Amino acid sequence: MLDGGRGVAQRDPVTGPPATDAALPAAFAGILEQYTDHLALERNLSAHTVRAYIGDVTSLLVHAARAHIETGELDLRTLRSWLALEHTKGASRTTLARRASAARGFTAWAHRRGLIAADPGTALTSPKAHRHLPEILRPDEAAALLDRAGLDDSPTGLRDLAALELLYASGARVSELCGLDIDDVDRERRTVRVFGKGSKERVVP
Repeated sequence: MLDGGRGVAQRDPVTGPPATDAALPAAFAGILEQYTDHLALERNLSAHTVRAYIGDVTSLLVHAARAHIETGELDLRTLRSWLALEHTKGASRTTLARRASAARGFTAWAHRRGLIAADPGTALTSPKAHRHLPEILRPDEAAALLDRAGLDDSPTGLRDLAALELLYASGARVSELCGLDIDDVDRERRTVRVFGKGSKERVVP
């Protein structure tokens, strides 16, 4: 299936002009073109997302080609050795997790198309990204911020002070604050009705 490592031009339906990778054989280039169409036309992903996925899958296929592995021979060892190589090149845990996800998506598609007998991506785990707690203001910093905002007694200044106090006291998101209407404020219960992600409604004190 390989063409001896000769580079070929591959059509990019997302960005228009063809892209060339000297290490990508013709067989892999054809499969990559089909997968690009699948992402863009069947899954209707954004151009940015398609480029990111195809970039990761291209890297995987180049790695496989250099190891003289054909399409039907893609296995878990190949996927793991590719990620290990990316790690030695300095890829972060977040990047490795994204590339593992891209590889799983590709092998699942290739298995459904009958290009590989089994899907090795089902056994490929992603490195867990480090999760950091969000940075917050110290009580004295929050007090200084509110005090400074309170120096402006204009209508705009009063609005800004109310917004800061509400954000700090309720934990509401900025997007939720921006979407507030006067009817969302319950003065008797001292609560505010906000609409968050996915248009989900919640009440904050």
